[in-house]
Amino acid sequence: MKTVILSLATLLSATVMIAQSNTSNVSQSGDDNVADVTQIGTENSSATSQEGMGNNALAIQGSDAFDSRNGVVEQTQVGNKNSATAQHEEDANGIFQSQIGDGNTATATQNLALFGGGNAAEQSQQGNGNSATVSQEGILNTAFQAQVGDGNMASTTQEGLFNFSDISQEGAFNSASIAQVGDFNAAQQIQLGEANNANAEQWGTDNVLIQDQEGGGNSAISLQGSSIFDSRGGEVQQIQIGDENTAFANHEEDNNTIRQGQDGDANSASATQNLATFGGDNFAVQVQLGNGNIASASQNGSNNVSDQFQSGDENDGSVTQSGTENLAIQTQNGNGNIATAVQGGLFFTSRGGTINQSQSGEGNDAFARHEEDDNEVTQTQLGNGNVGFAVQNLATFGGENEAIQFQLGDENVAISDQNGSGNVSDIFQLGAGNFAEDVQLGEGNSTFVTQGGNLNSSTILQVGTNNSAVVTQIGF
Repeated sequence: MKTVILSLATLLSATVMIAQSNTSNVSQSGDDNVADVTQIGTENSSATSQEGMGNNALAIQGSDAFDSRNGVVEQTQVGNKNSATAQHEEDANGIFQSQIGDGNTATATQNLALFGGGNAAEQSQQGNGNSATVSQEGILNTAFQAQVGDGNMASTTQEGLFNFSDISQEGAFNSASIAQVGDFNAAQQIQLGEANNANAEQWGTDNVLIQDQEGGGNSAISLQGSSIFDSRGGEVQQIQIGDENTAFANHEEDNNTIRQGQDGDANSASATQNLATFGGDNFAVQVQLGNGNIASASQNGSNNVSDQFQSGDENDGSVTQSGTENLAIQTQNGNGNIATAVQGGLFFTSRGGTINQSQSGEGNDAFARHEEDDNEVTQTQLGNGNVGFAVQNLATFGGENEAIQFQLGDENVAISDQNGSGNVSDIFQLGAGNFAEDVQLGEGNSTFVTQGGNLNSSTILQVGTNNSAVVTQIGF
């Protein structure tokens, strides 16, 4: 096909190269503005309007190797020293860019390496020194980016089919980036304030991400899938209100969900699931209200559930689960509480285990761990300075262990250590300064300790089979 090129150097330093019935409208008002339009292909249309001084707009549709068919580029700039660049190839791609202010930069490229089309990129910036970049390869991908303020940065990269991204930022020096490789992925980032950072990567299909931050100095990072293992049907929600909060989420494989919500200052939430492990259907929730709280969850395998809620200041909750059908629920209300739940280990999985820990007050410490079959731990501590410690079936095969420890008061200590199978330990302490310890080795053991008063002490050791011990103390 013979190509006809028209060279035009008019209209306030505008240079336009048009081929094959393409249409280009350039309108500039001000000084030292430059607009370059190069169109190679069929039925392209480009409209450039600049108002101010020292602005630069460049629109390139198609190349000598690949046409741009039915592509549309519109770039509008009002202010000084703004720069807008747009280029796409293949079918039915659209780019719309609008900038108001000084020193802003907008760049959008579509289908420069892969066959496809139907992509749309829309960028809007209002303020000074903002930067927005969109790069899309594939079919029917859509990217929206809007920034209001100064020094903000937004970046979107998409490759595949039917991916959707939306970035909205208002404030100063915020940074947001989305990278999606696969099909039918959707991501949304909303930031309001100053110096917030949102980073997201999605590899696979049907993944959904929402990151919403309000305040200053917050950071949210989400990784669904990787270049080695995809994430299919994954969901991540990260919402942070306050200053200097941190949220991290990472999982692979099928139908995993992570939801993180933080309201306050200097909180940290981290959750990882199914990393380099086949499986899926994991679920993790982390909610923190207050300041300086830490929540961490690590789950491998399938069908694990982790629910963490903390209200107050400087609480620390951690969950580690390996195996199948594990459930860990940790709720802490107060200040300076520590809750640690570990199910399974490096060599032994924990199947059907349940850990439920609830603490109210200050300075409480709860630790629970078990391995193998049908284990259950429940620890509830109300008051201050209580310690609950439960260990079941470490390095011992099998077990239908159950350890329930309830403490109401201050500075109580309850320890349950069980090995074997069929063990039951129930420790209830009401008062302050009570101490109860239970050690069971063998099978068929049962222990019940009830202490109602202050400064009571009980120690039980059972080795053998079919043992039973009951201790009840009421008084001081």
